Amino acid sequence: MIINICHNNQNYIINTEDSIDISIPFKFNGSQPNYFDVKEGQLKQLQSGSTIYSVADGGGCNVSEISLNIHCSGTHTECVGHLLKNPGDVGMILKEIMIPSVLITVSPKSFDDSNELYHCDVADDEKVISKESIQYEVKKWNEYLPQALIVRTSPNPEKKKFYLYNQHTPPFFTNDALRFIASFGIQHLVVDLPSIDRMEDNGILGNHRIFWGDGENAKGDVNPDSPNTITELAFISDDVSDGFYFLNLQIPHFVCDAAPSRPILIKPV
Repeated sequence: MIINICHNNQNYIINTEDSIDISIPFKFNGSQPNYFDVKEGQLKQLQSGSTIYSVADGGGCNVSEISLNIHCSGTHTECVGHLLKNPGDVGMILKEIMIPSVLITVSPKSFDDSNELYHCDVADDEKVISKESIQYEVKKWNEYLPQALIVRTSPNPEKKKFYLYNQHTPPFFTNDALRFIASFGIQHLVVDLPSIDRMEDNGILGNHRIFWGDGENAKGDVNPDSPNTITELAFISDDVSDGFYFLNLQIPHFVCDAAPSRPILIKPV
């Protein structure tokens, strides 16, 4: 399908057959990324009395029952309800079907080398994504006025899709980086990390608070009506070039703070 899109007084043409899936396929009972050592996502066939609804076991059809941890075991999109007593309705947040977006690649550096800030104690050698690295890459594309930012971190091996993060401590963004992203007008942030915050930050989730709050305060209140979303645990293959794309952020309508998601990139032609 060919679609014509007007953005920033510029006409673009996209071919939906050229879509690029940057989600991690959820392999129930198989290899999955895992954050905080949670129970793996499981799939089993419904059993009612002596009947098992599995064709492999002689049933007339397959009727699957699944369990999963949305935030810790696969690509997911979350809304401000993640930090509120009322978890909200992530399915109502996304209004745009094609979101103007920029994909960048950054290399984490040691916190001590960043000369930037975080809202809790961080060891000098911990790896972070700095404002400087984000700013340097984004300025190449700022003429496109993106509403979404997709961040790929390096190194980027295929096995990252199935990291057990209690064995592979992930980098995280500095507060300065999130302040810059918020100031740049980004509404949808997509990352290939399990969180934009440090794995342990005393339960503050300061970068989330910046993005869903006033754009500055890592310990302040969030805006319960924020339209911003954060998508975590994506995976962007190295053969996908940095640059301007349209993002189709697909989620089921979960009345919840988050839902499994399938971010799709399409390059304008």
